Amino acid sequence: MKKYFCCFLLILISFSIFAQQLSQQDVLNTVKKVADNVIKNTTYLYYDKEAGELITDLQKYGYNRNVTPQSGYNDWKYWNGVVHIGFNRLGEETGIGRYKNFARKNFEFFFKDYEYLKAVYDGKNQWGFPLAQAVRLTELDDCGAMGASLIELYIADKKPAYKAYIDAATAHIMEKQQRLPDGIFSRPHPHNNTVWADDLYMSVPFIARMGVLTGKQEYFDEAVNQVILFNRYLFDERTGLMWHCYYDDVKAQGGTFWGRCNGWMMMATADLLRLLPADHPRRSEVISLLQRQIRNTAQHQSKTGLWHQILNKEDSYPETSCTAMFTYSVALAVNNGWIDRRYRTIAMAGWRGMLTQITAEGAVTGICQGTGIGNDVKFYYDRPAPYNDMHGLGAVLLAGLEVQKLLKD
Repeated sequence: MKKYFCCFLLILISFSIFAQQLSQQDVLNTVKKVADNVIKNTTYLYYDKEAGELITDLQKYGYNRNVTPQSGYNDWKYWNGVVHIGFNRLGEETGIGRYKNFARKNFEFFFKDYEYLKAVYDGKNQWGFPLAQAVRLTELDDCGAMGASLIELYIADKKPAYKAYIDAATAHIMEKQQRLPDGIFSRPHPHNNTVWADDLYMSVPFIARMGVLTGKQEYFDEAVNQVILFNRYLFDERTGLMWHCYYDDVKAQGGTFWGRCNGWMMMATADLLRLLPADHPRRSEVISLLQRQIRNTAQHQSKTGLWHQILNKEDSYPETSCTAMFTYSVALAVNNGWIDRRYRTIAMAGWRGMLTQITAEGAVTGICQGTGIGNDVKFYYDRPAPYNDMHGLGAVLLAGLEVQKLLKD
């Protein structure tokens, strides 16, 4: 009896969310609630996991494999970069200092020890060390999203340490990152020269911001070219969705139609259009690719407004991070006139579905944890969705900010 009552209660809650009239302030309050929960759990301290000690002075304490930021929000991971970008937009929208300065405080916390960390890692096997991604610069994951958020900060705070990192990240992405012969970014794993859908976001937002920072056409051209190439390699004509990867060694697409990898591609494309000069000669191609992805992805939205972990498998769980990415991208496209306003309802349904996944304290549920390439569909079915996983929080902030703009009319 208790089980049926709980099911009834969930249905009632979901119905009330879909029935209520949303206002801009309602949406903004939800975004602020999620952001404030992040701030509350950001400590700006290091922690020795083995000794159980909090560390206020890393260099005096001494760094080892057990030392890590106490809060995951102070770490150097690509998902932190998306969170930073979300906070930057929220700060611009509200003018509130705790949001405007969130990324600044995180980078100040890290960069005070940056040279020390580089010296610690010099010549060592960096895999498995906390903060290794911050200094190794061997993959797009290491520098793309975090570097994009750092460029946004550097435009305001012209610190030499920031510029040195941006220059190093630019050199890696533009000159050193592994590619196929036609120039598309690839990785050496799980098989050599694998193209990952995720990497469109791990590269294009950084490259586009370099175009804004420098005014150089070459960066915008590179970003546009990557969007076109990724669509060429990963688009599936039958479903209209994106495969998770392309295996160059067997010349075949792989993985499955994973929600978040499709979200990374849509969000990267929308983000590029936000920054791309209006007179770029290939702008219309990028708009057409975004329109195609929105129209096809919309066909797989569930009646709850959420999309599934595997987009074309309704028995896979509703997944929040891809829903946030799609909701953000569709709302951004409508708000900027890249797609007809009738698609507004898709974003609104996505936001209402997301509301069922946000707790009273601002935590977000239903976010798939970090996910590599799977050889079979079951791998994606079985991926856990830990409580308040950071892989989707930045997208939730961005989605809400664009949805509240939809409500201006």
